[in-house]
Amino acid sequence: MSTTTIASTSPADLVQAQLDAYNAHDVEALVATYAADARQYEYPDRLIAQGAAALRERMATRFEASRPQAQLLHRIAVGNTVIDHERIVNQTPDGPVVRELIAIYEVDPTPAGGEGGHGDATEGGNANGRIVSARFVFGEEVPAGK
Repeated sequence: MSTTTIASTSPADLVQAQLDAYNAHDVEALVATYAADARQYEYPDRLIAQGAAALRERMATRFEASRPQAQLLHRIAVGNTVIDHERIVNQTPDGPVVRELIAIYEVDPTPAGGEGGHGDATEGGNANGRIVSARFVFGEEVPAGK
């Protein structure tokens, strides 16, 4: 996804692009949907990644270890906040496991060329509508099929 496409994308479309990149295990496309200084949290406030480099490392490790696939169960979008209810299937040595989660994404509202946004993931400018924070509420992991 190019910077121009990201800049003109709605918050819900941006989060969908992030989910598509996640399911494709495309680390660079996923990181491109986030601002350079974006943060990911385990809800409510346990920091699990901050900045593009940490997000890149976290997701590359995750993709390699468990080849996750996310199924969107429900999405709510209001303004610059998008909330997804997802079911994630991870591959483990003991077989697939399933976990539901709620993801709360905050997208920077600053339009392309605007002022006051967060760091840009590719050019050092503002976030141009990129994800600036994500908070995850993780459900219990259970063997798939149960």
